[in-house]
Amino acid sequence: MIARILAACLALCALTLTVSAAESAAAIRQRMEQRLPQLDDLKARGAIGENNRGFVEVRAAAGNAAALVADENRDREAVYALIAQQTGATAESVGRARAKQIAANARSGVWVQDEGGAWKKK
Repeated sequence: MIARILAACLALCALTLTVSAAESAAAIRQRMEQRLPQLDDLKARGAIGENNRGFVEVRAAAGNAAALVADENRDREAVYALIAQQTGATAESVGRARAKQIAANARSGVWVQDEGGAWKKK
């Protein structure tokens, strides 16, 4: 009887965590979508670039770039952690894989960092 109650509680906790993660993922996605036009503008101006770990980096001072980059990177870190949890990978490997995708799909003129750490304009 106690084992059954404990199993039900564990199932309920797992369901709650899944729902919370989904809500968090949706909120993160919304924030990232809202930020995208500003990030694209900063990338086009060369103020920020995409590093080889899947994060954005400030390359030249520009208004609110540092705050925007910090917010974006916080959300990317959370997304990479969620993906890592679901796939059994590490958040770092998820970020590095995402960095390769971002670099491959980046528009011409965007700064990207290669695997060795060198920055180049695409």
